[in-house]
Amino acid sequence: MSEENVDLIKRGMALFNRKDWDAAIQLVAEDAVWTTYFASVAGEKRRYGRAAIRRAWEDAAEVFGGDFYRIEPQEFRDLGGGTILVRVVLSGRGTASGVDVEAEYVQLWTLRQGLAVRVESYATVAEALEATGSSE
Repeated sequence: MSEENVDLIKRGMALFNRKDWDAAIQLVAEDAVWTTYFASVAGEKRRYGRAAIRRAWEDAAEVFGGDFYRIEPQEFRDLGGGTILVRVVLSGRGTASGVDVEAEYVQLWTLRQGLAVRVESYATVAEALEATGSSE
């Protein structure tokens, strides 16, 4: 497994969880594409470029309770070609409702030259693998 790529993702998630948006977005390519799992919360399903991606993170943090909003990696799989499958758990607390929220889903990260160039989100590992033409 490409430890460099896994380390970059772990570092990005740690920065994200600290709400250090300035540092976290530096790990994303200027022209990156980010597909959010919670399109209804984030508005658009697909975001293009650093500014739009950062806004999606901030918008979701407002909905999911700011300091309570976190993403924790559960598993990493190197699929080759700079693609890493990451099973994650998102947790937060509804800002308006106060209800705790937890969701498990899968991200496919594509990394090039030390930056995330694409992040796609899927409901299950099988769905993510199917999108890459792989199977379990």
